[in-house]
Amino acid sequence: MKGRDKQQYSKQYPEVRKWLNQCIVCQSEGYKPELPETIYPGFLAENIREYYTPLEVNELKICTECAMHLHQ
Repeated sequence: MKGRDKQQYSKQYPEVRKWLNQCIVCQSEGYKPELPETIYPGFLAENIREYYTPLEVNELKICTECAMHLHQ
């Protein structure tokens, strides 16, 4: 999926931002692991899963991969 498509989708449906995480170190973006199977109304959750991958961040908003590199 191209970044431009993700940006366009996020602009068109701003409620998507509620379900996204972004790492403050690498700037990668993905959906929160607790994203429900469906979000009423429509296909918002399904579309988020199509455009993004899961991204877990810690309390400092740092993804798992970056956190591992910082603790070495």
